[in-house]
Amino acid sequence: MDRLALTNRIKPNQGRFTNVRMPLAYTEWRNDGAPLVILIHGNRDHSRSWDAVAHVLHRRYHVVAPDLRGHGDSGWAQDGRYDFAAYLADLVSLCEALAVGPGRPAILIGHSLGAHIALRLAAIYPEWIRRMVTIEAVGAPPEIERRRATQTADDRMRNWFAERRAASMAPIREFSSVQQAVERMQGRHPFLSPAQALHLTRHGLRRTGKAAWRWKHDPYVAVWAFPDIAADEVEALWSRIACPTLLLGGERSWPSAVPAQLLRAIPDAQQVKLAQSGHWPHHDALDACLAAILKFIPPTL
Repeated sequence: MDRLALTNRIKPNQGRFTNVRMPLAYTEWRNDGAPLVILIHGNRDHSRSWDAVAHVLHRRYHVVAPDLRGHGDSGWAQDGRYDFAAYLADLVSLCEALAVGPGRPAILIGHSLGAHIALRLAAIYPEWIRRMVTIEAVGAPPEIERRRATQTADDRMRNWFAERRAASMAPIREFSSVQQAVERMQGRHPFLSPAQALHLTRHGLRRTGKAAWRWKHDPYVAVWAFPDIAADEVEALWSRIACPTLLLGGERSWPSAVPAQLLRAIPDAQQVKLAQSGHWPHHDALDACLAAILKFIPPTL
């Protein structure tokens, strides 16, 4: 029996909390008294994307995986805005609910967007985090980076307005069956096995009416976030990270300058590249990804 089939035998708890007016959800694999691990998924993903990782980690750790706002079973932002400030405010609220602090520091593991959220949390509250693993903490694909690099600030803002307008008028994608959505998932992520694609799709869909399915995530999460703080300010934040940090990446992902920038900025950082992996190492190269994580965060911390 493969690892994913085993994970389906373990039913994690589902929890809810609120940040101001935003209803938020999380998945929890309980191991009371064990060190706390918080898993943060990427854009257009959900907390159950971590099932295979959590199945292994929860033997040693108490594992919590939030659904970011606009994703999974969490609420959608009424104004359709999704940016680092909002995501970080939600994560701070979750940490407070979990009593994270100097007396109970957490281990953070984040993928893609979730990795960048983790990096900022560790910089803002360094006393809260004991170790951190970023998986594919990269920039946008090269063609998007090149286009944005030539834009002025007013260009980026105008484009943001235009993209939001376009998103507001675009029809919401619906599928006539789960299998149709699985095929869409496999087309976008060719490294996934059929079982992985089915698992991610089933937890990423909600039924609409009697004969249709749609993704749980808010279509507005695909709109590039409103212009962020300047790049030098981001690097200044990274330099405040005090915990040992592991940068995991896939050798077959797109090229990015961000990992090298992180290695320079974070005082205690190391990098591991996983062969035969694209942008989702925790799916594409699960065993190698878990081995690197477990070596980096031993249970004696």
